[in-house]
Amino acid sequence: MQTNDDDRKAVRLPIASLHKHWITADAVKERMHLEIKAPEGMPPQLVAQAQKWSQVQTMAVFYGLFYVVIKGYRELGLKDEAIDALLGANDYEARLRRFRNAVFHYQEDPFDKRLIEFLDAKDSEHWGKALYEAFERFFENVLPIREMVERLSSPQVDKA
Repeated sequence: MQTNDDDRKAVRLPIASLHKHWITADAVKERMHLEIKAPEGMPPQLVAQAQKWSQVQTMAVFYGLFYVVIKGYRELGLKDEAIDALLGANDYEARLRRFRNAVFHYQEDPFDKRLIEFLDAKDSEHWGKALYEAFERFFENVLPIREMVERLSSPQVDKA
């Protein structure tokens, strides 16, 4: 017979899977501002341009991976007031979906209009940041993340 604890774990498993996708997007986001290692003797202005291009491409991958989180949230039928309000604002979600498609599907045009339409949308960067932070709060509220980190950090885990 299942207990209430079993039920809670069964409900959290799909959310934990969604969180894994958020962690993947977050890992890419954290690499956005890393310095690239330039070959010795490369002119500084070329290094600067390469750095900028690397950041743009990393940002594109982040946004594409972040859309997977939005799609999973929708497919799971999850509800969160802050997330739902942001997803309902403007047409950013649809633009981001098209952006993701342009990033992860071959395009003959390296500057596909779907990339530009999201990036050029007024306040899309602020929307993306607010939505990212709302998802972070959501996961912290519905998953036992702090408890798991504390448990993994405890000296008893080291002895096991």
